Amino acid sequence: MNNKLLVIPALVIAFALSSFAAKTTVPGVLTDDMCTKKHMMPGKPNADCVRECIKHGAKYVVISQGKVLKLQADQATLNELAGKKVTIIGELKGDVLKLDSAKLAD
Repeated sequence: MNNKLLVIPALVIAFALSSFAAKTTVPGVLTDDMCTKKHMMPGKPNADCVRECIKHGAKYVVISQGKVLKLQADQATLNELAGKKVTIIGELKGDVLKLDSAKLAD
């Protein structure tokens, strides 16, 4: 009987600790998942191409250390950072980064 009473609090503590995910800081370039590294609007800045792709259904991604990470974020909040070097803070799970904050890289 005593063992059962110890298991329940242990499970509650384990569940609570797993809900606190570590934040990750990711430096990179904010782009879109259609063009990624090679933008397809000759003569236009990369930012314009990224914004145009977003208008046509693409999603924002960040390229960091050669890896493409999908961003889970409100697309409108990223618009002014399109095509620029950024620092993103969030929770990384696999190749998806859940955005907490984004700013221009220093």
